[in-house]
Amino acid sequence: MTGTGADETVDEEPGATAAPGSPAWWAARQGREEPVKRPPLTPARIVAGALELIDREGLAALSMRNLAAELRTGTTTLYRNVAGKDEVLVLVADEVMGEARFRRPVAGPGWRAALEEFARALRAVLSAHPNVVPLLATAIPVGPNSLRARELALSVLREHGFDRTLAADVYTALLQQVFASALQESTNDFRAGGLGAAKSPALRDFYRSLPAERYPHLVDLADALTSRTGAEEFAFGLGCLLDGVETRLRALPAPDSQALARRDGVETPGDRLEVPPIEQ
Repeated sequence: MTGTGADETVDEEPGATAAPGSPAWWAARQGREEPVKRPPLTPARIVAGALELIDREGLAALSMRNLAAELRTGTTTLYRNVAGKDEVLVLVADEVMGEARFRRPVAGPGWRAALEEFARALRAVLSAHPNVVPLLATAIPVGPNSLRARELALSVLREHGFDRTLAADVYTALLQQVFASALQESTNDFRAGGLGAAKSPALRDFYRSLPAERYPHLVDLADALTSRTGAEEFAFGLGCLLDGVETRLRALPAPDSQALARRDGVETPGDRLEVPPIEQ
């Protein structure tokens, strides 16, 4: 031990004075825990840590201090990689969009099947990260993963005879359908198991308890209004949306619209083709 003052001493590590490689040096190292080597802090690791924190504790839990603790680093180190919390949130939102895997249809399924797959894949990802849904539903996502998904959906529509206006309108309506369904499901505790697993018995009972003279239809439809899961409601709404799209596509003035419709299994004058039902 070496004193640094009259009453102050500094403890040396056992074996520190032993010659490296000597028996005493090796004996002192026995049982010593090697320092854990952490992977280098990168933007990708920061985003992954932020997403894990948000998934577990919600959006309100994300702060640079909490994120630094999640990654076992300091806030100063975080700021060397990202500008701040707002930038992290933007990157998290685009990361979630990148988890959706959309197949690029070249031949085979028509536009309806492609849009169904697109909508279901996107909703599945949002359902896996319900705490992130408000980020995507309150601002138009324009990160690289979001742009890739948008370009794919629009290319399917354009290549199947949709004019510019209809392609843009259909894509927008489809995205709103998906986000509305995911947002509603993520914000209703009774659907997440807070008051009921499939659909809230408490909500059904509440409708039934209303004065029938004031709310006759709510009372009468209490069971019907609360009998479907969020996924079933989404499937119904998606089917209605795509049924309407087929009607508008048939009305396009393009001379080859009927040929395109027949190729995709859409009923045209003189045809009676059954459109596959939406899977529940």
